[in-house]
This record gives sequence, C-alpha cells and structure tokens, in this order.
Amino acid sequence: MKFIILACCVTLTFVCQAAGQKITSFYSSTEAKHVAVLVDSALEKNPVIDHLYHLCPGYGGYELIHHGGDLRSIIDIKFGKTVSNLMGPTFKRTRGSFPHKANHVVEWRGMLKENHFTPHAIIYRMAGTIEVEGKQVTKTTLIVVALNKGKSVVLGSFSGDGESEKAKALADSILKK
Repeated sequence: MKFIILACCVTLTFVCQAAGQKITSFYSSTEAKHVAVLVDSALEKNPVIDHLYHLCPGYGGYELIHHGGDLRSIIDIKFGKTVSNLMGPTFKRTRGSFPHKANHVVEWRGMLKENHFTPHAIIYRMAGTIEVEGKQVTKTTLIVVALNKGKSVVLGSFSGDGESEKAKALADSILKK
C-alpha cells in the first residue's frame, strides 16, 4: 500500500510538471510577532489561566486561527467568514494529555503554476504529554488538514520514522481526487 501511494505521488508530480505546475511547500508562522494577536494572556498582568487567540496569515485566501488555553492549543482554518472547527479531530489524533501546537511552523502544500500558489493542505506539529516509567514525556504528531474552503477537515496524522514524507504523501493525495 505504501508503495502504491508513493508511486501515485511520483506519477502525479511528473504529470503536474509536464503541465507547468509543481507540487511544493510554502511555510507560515504562528509566532506572535508574525500574527494578529487578538487575545493573549502573556500580555495580561495577572491572568487567571493561560489563553490565546491569534489570527495568522496563510495562502490562497485562508487564515489560521491559533487558539487555546489551560496548556492546550489548536489551529482552526478560516476561509472568508467561515471557520472549520478542528479541535475534536485534532485532539483525537494527538498523543497524550494537554495537546498543543508544538512549534510555530505551518507547512502549506499546494500547486505552484507560474507565480501563483494554490494550497490544498497544511501540515503542522502537535505535542502531548504521556507518562513513561513514572516520568512525563512529550510526544509529537504531524497533523494533515485538507483545505476545502469553509469545510476543511483533518485527513490524518503521523508520528515516528518517515512521518514527514508520509504526511506530504497524504496531503498530496488530495490532488488525485
């Protein structure tokens, strides 16, 4: 099965390149200095609990909403006025307690034709804490989200060896549909 997915992605890449298109990645950040900080407990004098609500720039008319509280955070996808709520599916696929966005990087997978980038998926890293032999250990997971205007959905998640390649292959499989 893995070979078939890889073979389809390679074939798709050659077909797109022949048509003057290229599947590629662009990157954005959820770091506070690069986004519109609407609410953030880090800016409050004595917050009762940690919380944030950041509007992050994206590509192709998409914006990311990075929000959370109580040591948890997620990304929702905004397209126009519609927001795709991804909390349930994201938390379900993140290993451990207190799931949160693990870093500031968001990878946008899409098609580049001439100078126009059209995204079809995002990939980002979530983290959670599990107990291993009496110690708290952080485990990370790559989350893959299909961008479908106001109906974006979590496609899958990957951890461990080859996680990045598997996440990209799943993201790019959208183009075959």
